[in-house]
Amino acid sequence: MMRSHWLVAVGAGRWQLPGIQAARLAGLKVIAVDGHSRAEGLSQADESLVVDIRNASAVIDAIVGTGISPDGAIAFCNEAGMTTAATVRERFGLPCAGIETTKALTNKGVQRARWAEAKLPGPKWRVVRSKAEVTAALGEIGGTVIFKPVDSAGSRGVSVIGPGDDWETAYSDSKMNSLAGEVIIEAFIVGVELTVETFTHRGETHVLAVTTKKKVPGTHGTVASELESAQLDADTRSRVDSVVIQALAALAYTDGPGHTELLLTGDREIFLVETAGRGGGFMVADGIVPFSCGFNLARACALQAVGLDPELPLAVPNRAVVLRFIPSRKGTVKSFRGFGADDEIAGVISEPIVTLGQELGKASCDGDRMAFILAGANSISEARRKADLREQRIEFTIE
Repeated sequence: MMRSHWLVAVGAGRWQLPGIQAARLAGLKVIAVDGHSRAEGLSQADESLVVDIRNASAVIDAIVGTGISPDGAIAFCNEAGMTTAATVRERFGLPCAGIETTKALTNKGVQRARWAEAKLPGPKWRVVRSKAEVTAALGEIGGTVIFKPVDSAGSRGVSVIGPGDDWETAYSDSKMNSLAGEVIIEAFIVGVELTVETFTHRGETHVLAVTTKKKVPGTHGTVASELESAQLDADTRSRVDSVVIQALAALAYTDGPGHTELLLTGDREIFLVETAGRGGGFMVADGIVPFSCGFNLARACALQAVGLDPELPLAVPNRAVVLRFIPSRKGTVKSFRGFGADDEIAGVISEPIVTLGQELGKASCDGDRMAFILAGANSISEARRKADLREQRIEFTIE
């Protein structure tokens, strides 16, 4: 009888739950780790550990305490667990990205340096560590800029600053959201934002889906409200795919999921924004990808993480997809409706993200969402129509 393969899932919240379930359906045993005892994935795993996933030493100690020798480790869709997953891999001699590669996948400054060395397209940028360095960086970059933490996700701590505007609050907010205490300042590029989902196995990258982003009004284009299948001509799509594949290769990323963001200008120039060696959260990896091309990314990543060869994506035409978010409004969630069986529409998935009684603030990062709507169809117009119809059935009472 073949022995069981044990996979450590670093992070077991809502957006990691599909990965844990896919791993178990693939025949793997799962040790789920999360700092919150009520994380949904803990009850779905074979072993569960309540440990802060940012504390790699504590996670390793807890794994050792189980007496189980893991075969793989992964952070399915969460940035917070990527470094710990890499540390677990190195500690136990497991497959996939180690600490150095993971640093390049989680630190925007390291990414920019690697991409500049590879002569890949990007905006002017500088990493700053103190207010004293900001003025020089702004003078060198010029024009409107964007402040970001070097190592955060979900648009936290991101601000757009025009020439002559007060930048101190933006700098402080970005630095506060950076574990490394570093801020990256980049030239603000006007263009359509694209997100590209990939799966890389043994150095070969497969592009699974390309979407365009719409943004929440009043957030300076930093908070996404909708993603839909990108309508690109063949030449542009080919160039987008090529840039993403080169970008991942420049980071020495040979195995795992990828979530890369780019900007496409009116002159069809492409600028790399950032990438992550994980699946996109909020129904991107587990919604857009399977809806778009039928590929079970979570299963493939789980098998790959324990050293097995997964089935690779087939070259099939992509289906049109719209993923829409209902952004939060300041107040308390008193009620919501429109998520019952009577409200279902074929080819559409929709669920609330918030709970009754939850206190909400104005949308300022990608986590500030009340619900999602995922619609798939043979054409983008039909997918939009389905999403519109589904949204009409949803109502939130916020007081």
